[in-house]
Amino acid sequence: MWILLACAALCLGVCLPLFFRYKPRKPYLAAAFKSLGTLCALVPALVAALRLDPQYWFFVLALLLHAAADYLLEFWFFFGVGAFLLGHLCYVVCLLKLFPLSAAHPVLLICFGAYLVWLFYRHRKAIGKQMLPFAVYALVLCLMASCGIAGGATSYSVKGVMIMLGAALFFFSDHTLFLSMLNTRRKHMDLLIMVTYYLAQLLLGGSCLF
Repeated sequence: MWILLACAALCLGVCLPLFFRYKPRKPYLAAAFKSLGTLCALVPALVAALRLDPQYWFFVLALLLHAAADYLLEFWFFFGVGAFLLGHLCYVVCLLKLFPLSAAHPVLLICFGAYLVWLFYRHRKAIGKQMLPFAVYALVLCLMASCGIAGGATSYSVKGVMIMLGAALFFFSDHTLFLSMLNTRRKHMDLLIMVTYYLAQLLLGGSCLF
């Protein structure tokens, strides 16, 4: 437990403030602190992969890809999106190993998918030619969120609750980020996006210890 608390303190108490401090003037340094915040969530997953169960290497790989995506996203947007997509797929592989498929999985996937179809249709003019890459990423995000929420909710365990909350927060963070990209009046949501994103990664990475 102390490992998870220490990683959370370093992520939210050090990396997050330094990211916002250096973002306006030193973007490369800010991006490095942003990636470091995600690597904090990697520590408990790495400990679990080495000492508890090799299947958690998929979580380690997901967090490594997401840490790389955090940096890339600041300068090469679609490379960052691609790294996030691959990381989500690693999460999906491990989640399907941890939790058996249930009736809740397709129900959640359909609900998430239907909502995003409506959302993309509503903002189709603003999305424009970026519709295809956004749609592909959204599909993989929905798959990860569905596996995490449905699997976690039906496991009746601390690990399950942490994964369920982590997956839900990840979807919320990306959803808020998408809206902020379409509407400049939502730029003040940056702090909410980053806090929920880091909490999601910490919950997912930390769940490996339980």
